[in-house]
Amino acid sequence: MRVTEYNKSIKKTKPKAEVEEMLKKLRKEHDKLVKGQFEFVDAQGGWIDFTYRFFPDEPIQTYHFTHGEICEIPMGIVKHLNNTKKKVRRMNPALAESGPIDGVPMYFEVQSRLKFTPVEFV
Repeated sequence: MRVTEYNKSIKKTKPKAEVEEMLKKLRKEHDKLVKGQFEFVDAQGGWIDFTYRFFPDEPIQTYHFTHGEICEIPMGIVKHLNNTKKKVRRMNPALAESGPIDGVPMYFEVQSRLKFTPVEFV
């Protein structure tokens, strides 16, 4: 016979006042407006639509960006756009002649899909 006892872990939370202060600071950094140029690396000359909501009490917003457009958006959206990446599978060059082999890992090349460059750097 085996008896196993499972206990719920105790959640460690910060005081509510401290959490509100942290959220206020995060919201201030997130809402700071940045002017820059949008670049759609995957589809030069194309456009992209996406919906975004970072804080639960905010409404859902839809953004539409066109390649080469200069606009002013919040820093949180800039970080979101610049963190959009895609993985491109690549075969190990040493094994390329013999073809894919089960159990031999391929490697991934990470490429940026979208870029938002602030005006200071353009």
